[in-house]
Amino acid sequence: MISTKSIQIIRKWLDNDYSDLNKIAANVIGKDSGNWFNMFIIDKGSNDGLKVNMNVLAGDGLVGIVTEVNKSYARVRSIIDDESSVTGSFLKTSDMCFVNGNLKLINKGMIDISGIPADAEIKNGYEVVTSPVSDKYLPGILIGYARDIETDSSNITQSAHLTPAADFSGLDMVLVITEVKDSGDLEDILN
Repeated sequence: MISTKSIQIIRKWLDNDYSDLNKIAANVIGKDSGNWFNMFIIDKGSNDGLKVNMNVLAGDGLVGIVTEVNKSYARVRSIIDDESSVTGSFLKTSDMCFVNGNLKLINKGMIDISGIPADAEIKNGYEVVTSPVSDKYLPGILIGYARDIETDSSNITQSAHLTPAADFSGLDMVLVITEVKDSGDLEDILN
């Protein structure tokens, strides 16, 4: 379970619709082959203040994270990429989970959620946001909405699917949050 302080941080972020965060708009100028924007390149780089691990938004939520920065461009790994894993939490219940990219499932408009506690009382449509305990993602950013919830065969955890808040079929512009998560933030939340 996440602490009350953490819930307040998340609610503050959502209430402000990320307006307290410094952001820079960037155009998507390239992507890996395929139909989806699982890895893509934006037209901003270190000359614009970008750094590795800055969070990237589009539409109503999280798109991914900056993984490489050059002077005039940067590479972004999106949350739908098979190698992506984001520590999340359910906004209504504070239960932790892991949002895992899945390029096969995104064709059906969803990706995976795993590691949900067996006793979590979650329902289809519940919002999943970035968790305060994530080491790279700022807390409280909307990732998407849960669906297809089921108890795993071990009866220890539940799994589900997530409909992302962002549309990954045609990204042309994103917002990069010009702040990198400080590992001290995580220590403050946990203490």
